[in-house]
Amino acid sequence: MQSLNSFLFGEETCFTIHGYPQCPYYQKAIQLGNHIDSNNKNIKIENKECNREEWKEYLEKETAGLGHKARYHTTCPLVIEGCTDDAKSFVGGYAEFLNYSKKNKLIKPKN
Repeated sequence: MQSLNSFLFGEETCFTIHGYPQCPYYQKAIQLGNHIDSNNKNIKIENKECNREEWKEYLEKETAGLGHKARYHTTCPLVIEGCTDDAKSFVGGYAEFLNYSKKNKLIKPKN
C-alpha cells in the first residue's frame, strides 16, 4: 500500500471514489478528489459510479476484503486508497476522506 511516506518521497498514491451520481456527498468527494489531484502530481483519483438502486450490492462487492470497518460502511460515497488490488485500504466516506486529506496535508486548511 502507498503510505504517506511513499507520497512524500515521490511515489504514486491512488484514491478511488465510488458512488452514485445523485448523492451530494459523492459529488463533494469528487470535487475534493479533483482538488487534490490538481495540486499533487503524484496522486491519482479515479471515480466509479453505479446506479442508486444497485448501491447496496455494489458496496458489498467493493468492500469485500477491506477489513472490519469497511464491512460496516453503508453510505455513499466509498473512498479507497491504493493503486493496486493488493494494496487497497478503506478510507471511508466523504467526511473521512476530507479528514484524511487534511491530516495528511493533501489540502490546505482554510483560515
